[in-house]
Amino acid sequence: MTTRPRWTDDLFPFPTPPALAKVVDIAWEEGFLTTDLYEEGLYDASRVQTSFALPFDLCEVPLAPQGWEYCYAGEAARRHHVPFMSVPELLPFADLGTGTCVGWVVPAPELGRTDHPVASFGRKELGVIGRNTLDGLTFLLSLALRIGGERRRAQVARLSAELGIRPTPEYGVNPEGGDVEVPLDLAPPAGWRHEPDPSGIGVGVLAPDDAFGDEYPCFTGETDSILADASRMLDAGYPASALLGLTAAYHEDTQRLPDLHPLWARAYDEIDRPLLRERLDVMLEDHRRAF
Repeated sequence: MTTRPRWTDDLFPFPTPPALAKVVDIAWEEGFLTTDLYEEGLYDASRVQTSFALPFDLCEVPLAPQGWEYCYAGEAARRHHVPFMSVPELLPFADLGTGTCVGWVVPAPELGRTDHPVASFGRKELGVIGRNTLDGLTFLLSLALRIGGERRRAQVARLSAELGIRPTPEYGVNPEGGDVEVPLDLAPPAGWRHEPDPSGIGVGVLAPDDAFGDEYPCFTGETDSILADASRMLDAGYPASALLGLTAAYHEDTQRLPDLHPLWARAYDEIDRPLLRERLDVMLEDHRRAF
């Protein structure tokens, strides 16, 4: 090949924030443009996803550029990635390789925001680690420094220079232990509000005021009672309140997902959040495969 292709912004249903785009640029160069496969006109997405230039794996990678062939059949398929025990509102961009991911909190995709708060999630409870993508990457690079090793330090040095940040091993660490707690600020627009998750674990719901009712949803106890309460709220025209109860019930017992799914999907449909509905369907597929 005589041209040097650039990756196109096809990773997420919204423009990739500039800070992450720089990281993908580096992974694209190291994992594709500088390899022997580039000269052969072949594209191995896994080399970009697990680029030696990054101290973490990418959750999403660019599609093969026009004119390049995939090394392996089926690599062109793109499927939503919803980490285990996560919810549709959490969109991962970095995989730490431990079952934990780092990504955005996107409770209302229809707002069209260009950046989002960043959290860690998956095989752990949700923990907000940054106000935006650059904060999240600073946390990730600081974590890499804490793990140590010459290779990781070199990765962090290069990425820090590109991003204009100064991660340190102490960044984001609470002196008493654990990560520093960053408030989840979803900045509701006028006429909207954010209701925290009643289970104390999840994202909660961000929606217009009139999508909430005056009653608090049921989320503990018998599944039939939870579903009856959610159905009543949906029938009354309060899908945000129903969603609040259904997601909290999921956090209380993830095995309830098949029972919760129909009304949970209906709530997304009535608020008009097709992206989150699609991700919920993937959660159900994964659940059925696992159990």
